[in-house]
Amino acid sequence: MTQDEADVVVIGLGPVGITLCNLLAAAGVRVEGVDAADDVYALPRAIGMDHEVMRIFQNIGAADAVAAATGHYRPSEYRSADGTLLRRLESPSEPYPLAWPPYQTFLQPELERALRANGARFPNLALHTGTELVGLENPERPVLTLRDKASGERTRRAPRYVVGCDGANSFVRRGLGVALEDLDFDEPWLVVDMILEDPHARLPETNVQFCDPARPHTYVCGPDRLRRWEFMILPGENPPEINRPERIWQLLSRWLRPDQARLWRSATYNFHALVAEQWRVGSVFLAGDACHMTPPFLAQGMVQGIKDAANLAWKLAHVIDGGSEHLLDTYQAERRPFMREVIDITKRLGQFICELDPDKAQARDAEMAAAMLAGQGVQIRQNLFPPIRHGLVASNIDGSPSPGAGEPCPQPWIIGPFGRMRLDDALPPGFQLVIAGDMDPSPTLLDKARQVGIAVHRVAQERSYPSPLVEEDRVLADWLSSKGARAALVRPDHVVFGTAADARGAEQLVCQLQMMLVAAPDK
Repeated sequence: MTQDEADVVVIGLGPVGITLCNLLAAAGVRVEGVDAADDVYALPRAIGMDHEVMRIFQNIGAADAVAAATGHYRPSEYRSADGTLLRRLESPSEPYPLAWPPYQTFLQPELERALRANGARFPNLALHTGTELVGLENPERPVLTLRDKASGERTRRAPRYVVGCDGANSFVRRGLGVALEDLDFDEPWLVVDMILEDPHARLPETNVQFCDPARPHTYVCGPDRLRRWEFMILPGENPPEINRPERIWQLLSRWLRPDQARLWRSATYNFHALVAEQWRVGSVFLAGDACHMTPPFLAQGMVQGIKDAANLAWKLAHVIDGGSEHLLDTYQAERRPFMREVIDITKRLGQFICELDPDKAQARDAEMAAAMLAGQGVQIRQNLFPPIRHGLVASNIDGSPSPGAGEPCPQPWIIGPFGRMRLDDALPPGFQLVIAGDMDPSPTLLDKARQVGIAVHRVAQERSYPSPLVEEDRVLADWLSSKGARAALVRPDHVVFGTAADARGAEQLVCQLQMMLVAAPDK
């Protein structure tokens, strides 16, 4: 593919941008990705990701390469200054709902390199590093000016779409004049990554949020020997001064001696809670930190950016393949209100942690400790977040959401014609109608699904049913049962459009999807 042939140009090749490039290329879209830097960013940033993200990497063929840079994500405890347990966040146990561990730690530079290497498999994807966007004109039919360190400036004329994945200081967002809604959180923190040299060092066995008003701080067990500390920078302190090695070792002195670990890297950041007012202007979109910034206390920043990419990629591919342009309106309609909820949940937890007033901290500790004693202090991390509530999701006749709509569809391990595999690997990409093994799809249902381009698959729970796909652990069957359903209509990004209790209900779902794809809702 030569320059100026791409249908989509992605600005920024961090984890969000390079994932979007891979997703678009896997869908057959001609895509060009550019990044001002020559190599991946080396300082500490994201460290946690969830099973939905690993599923996305699975779908682009990168999961095995990415897995080499991942590690176990331990439970997270919130503890007071005196060590009292205030809250505990855990993950679901096996069998895992999406076939991947619900949360994992990872090394971001290695993850990004794996994703860039994976992109080399696609002849319809061109990546250009050391190439900076310096001009953006006419967002309805974008004209880009790119500056290459070797060859100077060139004009990149009129791709169909441009996506700015260029981070918190996004040139694309600023060039479009898009304002940020301030959700009232702005805290400076120091982030320190250490490589453990002494395996006998006495460190916490879990991740810990230290809710200490003298200095709130966080401890995370990363992959292999990586250990991360994050320290709040107190009023009056100077970020460059606190980021000096001797000052870092002072902060770490309660846990480590200098002979027990190696200071690998450190950086200071301001943790924000912001969301862009617009996620699309004409043919230009924003994704990741370019359109939302999330405090890090639930490790949602990169995770949600990659979910932006998954949400947008299939919609761009669908429209480029001849679908209605209205579908693209659902990107902001779905993701922006969802991100405001995610940020609000994360911000509330951050405010617990960041409390500096000793009296308020004491009252907080008493309330949270009482909840622990009452059995209300242990939560499943994934249950903290809502489903997609707006956009391309089904509703019942009375306007209420279809059960399960907006949730990720479970991905069981299945036994099929080619052996044991995760469900997605046994199905083609695109819309799927997944039905329980004991439900017979009517000829009318099969015909309507075919007309809309929906593949129908029966997933049985035991071998007595006539199905080539049999799930191992009733993950999908139990989820359907919990929704009072026997079928789920699933979007290409594995978000559930809606569920149905029988073949007639499934026919209605298919018809509803068909109408919404032609004139997708904006609310």
